[in-house]
This record gives sequence, C-alpha cells and structure tokens, in this order.
Amino acid sequence: MPYTNWGRTLRFSPYQLVYPKREEEIVQIVHAANEAKRSIRVVGAGHSWTPLIQTEGFLLSLDKMQGLLSLSPKEQLVTLWAGTRLYRVLPRLWRVGFSLANQGDIDRQSIAGAFSTGTHGTGRAFGVLATQVTHYRLINGTGEIQDVYPEESPELFRALQVSFGLLGVITQVTVRVQLRYYLRLVKRLERLEEILEKSQEYLERHRHFEFFWFPYSEVGLVKLTDVSEVAGGTSLWRRWMIDAVWENGGFWVVNKLAQLFPGKSPAICRFAGRSMTAEERVDKAYRIFASPRWVRFREMEYGVPAAVGPEVLREIRRWIQKHQPAVSFPIEYRYVRGDDIPLSPAYGGDRVFIAVHMYHRMPYETYFRGIEAIFQAYEGRPHWGKLHTASAEYLRRVYPELERFLHIQRASDPNGIFITPYLRSVLWGEPSPALV
Repeated sequence: MPYTNWGRTLRFSPYQLVYPKREEEIVQIVHAANEAKRSIRVVGAGHSWTPLIQTEGFLLSLDKMQGLLSLSPKEQLVTLWAGTRLYRVLPRLWRVGFSLANQGDIDRQSIAGAFSTGTHGTGRAFGVLATQVTHYRLINGTGEIQDVYPEESPELFRALQVSFGLLGVITQVTVRVQLRYYLRLVKRLERLEEILEKSQEYLERHRHFEFFWFPYSEVGLVKLTDVSEVAGGTSLWRRWMIDAVWENGGFWVVNKLAQLFPGKSPAICRFAGRSMTAEERVDKAYRIFASPRWVRFREMEYGVPAAVGPEVLREIRRWIQKHQPAVSFPIEYRYVRGDDIPLSPAYGGDRVFIAVHMYHRMPYETYFRGIEAIFQAYEGRPHWGKLHTASAEYLRRVYPELERFLHIQRASDPNGIFITPYLRSVLWGEPSPALV
C-alpha cells in the first residue's frame, strides 16, 4: 500500500512497512537490509515535506515503541522510546511535575523525528529541540546497539543530534526537563515595520518572541510569552472558538477563497491580517507552545544569521510586492540560539528562522523559489524537513562540518543502508548506487 505523508508531498511504495515492538526486531531488519542490499528509512509522524523517508526498501515505523521508560526527578531527566508522540507524553510529564524547557508550535511529531530534523521553537535562550537531549540509544548500520553520551562519544553524539536517520535507528532518547510551569501568552497586532524595529527589544524582554505576517498586509501578529507566577487555564469553550472555529475553520475559508480567486489574494491577505486574533491567556506550558494545525499546507523555512533577519523579511516583502504571487498563508518569524551541532541550521551562531507557507491546493513552486533565492543570498540554511532546493554544493558552503558528518556517517553505516537516492543527491551531490 502506498505511503503518504501529512503534507501530501510524498506518495511512494516501500518494499516493506515494518512496525517493530522491540529493539531485537530492529536489529534483525538491519541484518536483513544488509543481506538484501536494501535501504532502511525510519518514519515518525510524517510531518516532513522533503523526501527524507522515501525509500523502495524497508520503511520502519516506531509507532509501537512509544512511552516513558524512566524519569529521574533529582537529575530532571526523562528517557522515552523514540517513537513517542510529543502530544501524548507532554500531559503525562505535566502530571508528574515536569515540562520541556521549549517546544515547537506543532506537537504531532515523534520525539526522534522532531529532534533529528532540527525542529525548533523560538527565544534567544533556546536552541533547536535536540539541544535538550543528553543521551541516545542507537542501532547502527551493522546492527550494533550503542548508548551514546556526549562525555563518552562527543563527535557521534553531536552528529546524532540532527541526523535524520542517516547514522542508524534511534530507539531511545533521554531529555533534560524542568519543573512544570505556566506561561502567559500575549498576542497583539502591530505594524510590520514597528515589529521589525522592536524585534531585538522583544527578544531581550521576553522568554519567547515570534510573529506572523500575512503578505500584502501592513500588520503582523506578535506573540510574546513569559513564565507566569500564577496558574491558569483556558476554558474549553474559548479554546474551541479561537483554535477551532477561527484559526482553523475561518482560516480554511480564507484559503479556499484564495484558491478559487487567486487574483484577489492581496485583498484576502489584508483582510486576514487585520482579522488575526489578539488575546491574552495563561495556561500549562505545553498548551501554550503548541497550536492545532488542521489546514494542510506546504512549507519552506530557512535560518538566516540573526543580525540580518529584519532585512531579509523586508526583502521578502519587496519581492512579494513586485511579483504579486497568489498566497493566502502567513509568514512566520522566529529566533533560535546558535549551537555546535554539525547539521543544525543554527550551527555556529544565533539564527532567525523565517518560514513561508502555501495552501496545499495552490501552486507553490514559483513563490518558494523566489523567496529561497533571498534566503540563499544571505547564506541561509534550510530546515531539513521542509521544502527546499539547496544543492549539495551550496550545503557544503553553509555547513562547514558537513564533510565531517559524512565521515561519521560512513563509520556508523559502512554499507550505506540508511542512504537513499534523495539523500545521496542532497548531501553527496552524486547519483545513487545500486542500493534502493
């Protein structure tokens, strides 16, 4: 049966879709793949738009390897099966008194899938989600089970943090957590130029800062989030009205109108921009971080050096005004602390991540390519799970440790069973070998 991802950008038929329940079964699959010269890719929730998981070999889902394995309250560490979905484990962590320090705005992913692709939240003190990891359990390309810690295997550990399954099958992840906390979210409309001018101030004054801007609109929706000293909770009725009725139901109508009347996109965007919901609420941290995303879309996101973030968005605005693309989705602007992870888009310094989206029933290629040229002019790095056309030559230029990562990959997977034609093209810049 063909496999289709959430964003409907992939449809392919693997040789075999496997749902192991134990590590021993994964070891057997690794040996079988080596013997048959077939590839293995691991799929989480299918929330990546790029063909990271596409294979004609074994497609391995960890959906039956979910849950909390151990919790150390004193050390504030939690070990999870790698297939654990974030939205399932976060309420359980809360009940026992803990939360993640930071999250992205979608919580449907598996923990290994989200962490291994460089998924991130926002805030000057917070890196990509993988910076919260303290231990991986890995089954490498020869079937060996390894426990990988930064103190004992620093190079392998750093490579694993953003590796999209190229080093082996991650089966367990240990994450540093903190005592549970409440967040106060303030959302308000401001003029776009004012937001850009005040962006550094917002970053310094608030734990988390981001904003959304509808192309053609003069306003953006600022989101400022800080720890709340008092507990709170949003009523189910309010969450339903805001999250379901307007932010998803009403937004679906906006996109359908743009699909039916693409020439009216500027007017539709201006209306949608003015209609974004301003609010203030306090709730459990994991409820504030994540937002429901029911309207399907395509997405491209690049991380650019933080200092040029505002100018990059101004260039995007100028490009949109000149070329007048039919678009009905907002652009998202977030800030991520730099790290030393070889394939992290935030490697080597703080980055502003700018994401452009398109309703999944509308053509996106011309719009994305035009914006991507701006990103690349500023040495931007693509989010690995989101659409991009970056060449291997370009990636070698913006990822100075890429060659070192590929060396580690060859050592961990000597027969290349975790490599597919797409990955060989993107990272090695060469055709695929006979392995499928």
